[in-house]
Amino acid sequence: MRVPLLLARVVPLAAAVVAAGCGGDGGTNPPQLSPSTVQGVYNVCTLRFQPSQGALPAANLLATIVNPQPPAPKQPPSLTLSGQTANFQLLYTRRSDSFTQDLRGTVSLGTDQMIVNVPDEAGSEVRRELLLPGALLLYFSDNPRRLSATGNTQYSVRRTDYARAAGISEEGLQERINGSLTASLSVGACP
Repeated sequence: MRVPLLLARVVPLAAAVVAAGCGGDGGTNPPQLSPSTVQGVYNVCTLRFQPSQGALPAANLLATIVNPQPPAPKQPPSLTLSGQTANFQLLYTRRSDSFTQDLRGTVSLGTDQMIVNVPDEAGSEVRRELLLPGALLLYFSDNPRRLSATGNTQYSVRRTDYARAAGISEEGLQERINGSLTASLSVGACP
């Protein structure tokens, strides 16, 4: 049942990215992003899941799940985009046990945005604990080099995962929590 719902959300995003790259207007469309344009190591500056239901608190994942300043020699949370292929690597240190988490996948590039395709390999632990959607829309800006998720994509997460990330009890919560993710990532220091 979740597959048709996910497809209903991902297909329009993918179509928008593809349509942005196809013009038929004689080349007056802005150029499509390329791996070399967006490449870099982006520090995760903010990562927050906001439930649709206003009574529920936002889950600030950098305060509850991710350690933004892990002990040396571990690195702060980052998203690395390859300059050769449309691939990503998300690295972070978990607060609870200082274990390094590593998630890899592909990106689909548009004119000023990209879709980070988050793999769901047997219910990816990283995807669940960070409350990530299957397809995360990120907007790209070059100067300064940043990525941002504006919370435009609505999706649902498991009650257990949301409660842990929000630091609240599961009691009285519905089985699935609807909401959206906002994030900001930056090459270099966070603003």
